[in-house]
This record gives sequence, C-alpha cells and structure tokens, in this order.
Amino acid sequence: MPYPESPFQEIFESELITHSSEKKCGTTISNEELQKILKWLCSFPKISSYRVNTLKCIPKDVLDLINKYCEEELDKQPKVEIHPSLSNVIIIIHSDPNESIIEKHENEVIIDTDCASAVLRGAHIYAPGVIGMLSGSQLNDKVSIYADTLKKCKKGLQKKFEEQKIFIGNGIVKMRRHQLFGENVIPTGIAVQVTETISGCPPLKDDFIPSGWALLQNLPSVLCVLALNPKPNEIVIDMCASPGNKTTHIAELMQNTGLLVAIDKTAKKVTQLENRCEEFDAKVQIYEADSRNIVTPTNLFTRKRVTDGPPFSPESFDRVLLDAPCSVLGKRPQIVNRLSKNEIKSYVPLQRKLFETAVQLLKHNGTLVYSTCTITLSENEGMVAWALKKFDCLELVEPNLCLGGPGWIGTSLTEEERKKVQRFGPDQEVDSVGFFFACFVKK
Repeated sequence: MPYPESPFQEIFESELITHSSEKKCGTTISNEELQKILKWLCSFPKISSYRVNTLKCIPKDVLDLINKYCEEELDKQPKVEIHPSLSNVIIIIHSDPNESIIEKHENEVIIDTDCASAVLRGAHIYAPGVIGMLSGSQLNDKVSIYADTLKKCKKGLQKKFEEQKIFIGNGIVKMRRHQLFGENVIPTGIAVQVTETISGCPPLKDDFIPSGWALLQNLPSVLCVLALNPKPNEIVIDMCASPGNKTTHIAELMQNTGLLVAIDKTAKKVTQLENRCEEFDAKVQIYEADSRNIVTPTNLFTRKRVTDGPPFSPESFDRVLLDAPCSVLGKRPQIVNRLSKNEIKSYVPLQRKLFETAVQLLKHNGTLVYSTCTITLSENEGMVAWALKKFDCLELVEPNLCLGGPGWIGTSLTEEERKKVQRFGPDQEVDSVGFFFACFVKK
C-alpha cells in the first residue's frame, strides 16, 4: 500500500530531520532512512496480540477459545501461541498477504480511513464507518471494501465511487442501505462481516471471548506497564487513563490491592474508563480532572489523604504512569494523515506540563514511566532530554524487559541514555505500532 504523500511526508521531514539539525548534534536521519520509516508506518503489523486478564481467567483458557474460533470461522488457520517472554499475552501471527491474490468483487462498499485501519488490524466494519453502498445491495452479498482516502465520497453514495480509493479486502453484507442511511437512523452493529484483507490479519469478532477475559492490545503498551512494575499494596496513579487498557493491567499486577487512581479530563472518557474497569473487575478510584492541575500548590500545601481525590499532596504516589496525549504518528497502518506541523508541535508544551505534575506527585525512590504512541523526536527523546536537564532528582533507568530498540540520534541524550529508552519501529523484534517509553526513578 503506498504511503500518504504531502503533507504527511513534510511533517516527518520536519519532525525527524529538521529537529535533529536544530539540536546541532551533527547527525541527521537520512532521506533513505526517512523513506523506510514512512513505508513501515503505512505497512501492516505481522501479529495481533491479546493481553489476558489473569484476575478472571488463565492464558490457556483464552488460547483455547482463539484456536477454536479460528478453526470454526476462518478458512486459513493462523499460528496462535503464548508470547515467549510475556506469559499473559497471546499472539496471532498473520498469514503473508503476498501468498495469494485476493479476487475483487463487482459490488463494493466505501468506508472511511479510520474504519479501514481497524479492518486491516482485524476488525469487522461497523455501521458508522460505512460511507457508500451500491443501490440494490442485499444481505449476504459478497462485496469488495475500499477506503476513501481524500474524503470525497458523500455519505449514502449509491453508485460506484470513481475517485481515489484503496482496496482493503472483501466481506459479506450484514446490513442493508435503509438501515445505514435512512432518515433519523443512528446505525449500530456490524454492517459488513470481513472475510479477507490485504494485511493478512484474520478478522476477529469481539464476542467469542467472555467479557473482561482479554483484550486486543499492542505489545508495547503491555511492556510499558511492565516497566512501571506496580506491586501489591502500593499507591499508583495513571494520569491520562482512558480508555483504561493500561489501567486494568496495572490493577491486575497489583492484584486489586493498595490504591490505584485513574484520571481523565472529559466526562465521555471517564465513562469509557469506568466501563472498562468494571468489565475487567479492576478496583480503581476514577476522577474527572485535568492532570496538569491535580497537585496541591506549594503555597497551599496541607497533607491530605489520596483517597480524598484531587488535588493530591506532593509525593503521594509510589508509581506514576504518564501515557501522554500525543500526535499518534505511530499508528499502523496509516492510510492518511491530516495533522499539520503546528498541531504536532502543540503537544510538547502539554506533555511538559503533565510531566512536571508527574514528578511532583512521585515519592522519593518512586518510579515514573513516560510513554507515547508517536515517533517524533520532540515528543520522545526530546522530552527525556528535557526532563533530565530540568529535574536533577530524576534518574533514567533501563526497564526490566527490553524488547524495543534504542532511542534515535538527534537530541542531547548520550548513547548510554539512548540505550535505556525503548523505541518501537522498523527492523525490531516486536512488529507492532510506533511507540516509545522511558522509565525514571526519583532519587
């Protein structure tokens, strides 16, 4: 699949090459390396991974369910196994999309690019993602699936879409046009059951595993929480917690003891977080708040209990997870990217403010993990370099399990420091999304 053109490429050139030049480190990412990164971002991960919730079941239970589903529902059986280094993670190895040529059908469905990315990672097509469906389409018709890359398809299109589109795969119609585009209709449910995709990722329903037993989660997100290493009976905070995937993993490792606090700043996200924690039987105190403002100012300081909620007293938490809001440029596959340079640059000031709060909340000898799902230097290695200069109390430490690669050149980090951070990208053992995390201890 071709990677998006300008401004997508311009954004990365600005954030990778220009950033390193501005830091005057004498080394920049070559154009050849940049093209390699871009192509990797627009390709498909070769595996899917389920994190098993050991509060409710054991990994073998989920492994057996996945194998049974694949045997009964899929024509081609993928390899399914427990990850060799992560006992609570099950990986599904995709078939090689180049092994067979997918035959296209005359009938077609047009979907948006977000939906297309989800389909290429194993999702079926839910009603809100459908933009166009040919007039006369019937239930159980075989259709080819295309993504509208330029947002030129009008909602409810009834004829062939002749503008630029990318072939995604094939599927079977499960909802008719009037259910999708009728007046005063708010469509829900699976509109097209996906049968095959160009990514080779098997279509995975979300109802063959009992609620709360496991969830699809990228491996770097699992490793990020393992780096935090939360222990039973500790006091831990997840500062930007929704949708709750990492939060529930923390609760699992704490065995639902101690105190786990989760924060997000909008009511919708808090509801999503509450639902995920309830589904996974995770005991969490959840608050709607802006994590930039959840520590008591020094001039107003009076020691208070963490259970009283935000704002919290300084040095209240044994461990802090800051999975920061970011430009999300590590998403794979990227079919289109409409972020501007200014939008990307706007994240660094927010991340720094959140980081300052995280350091204030952390106890001495406590652990802070900073993570993003983007690949820019400014939001990753740049943030680590800034933090080490600003906070003398912080020590960068190597995680207990390293499956990613070292940090990129282009900031003031030394070679030794770059080896201590974890960056996930091309040519690494873990073939997943673009991701970054760094682990600090407060001296």
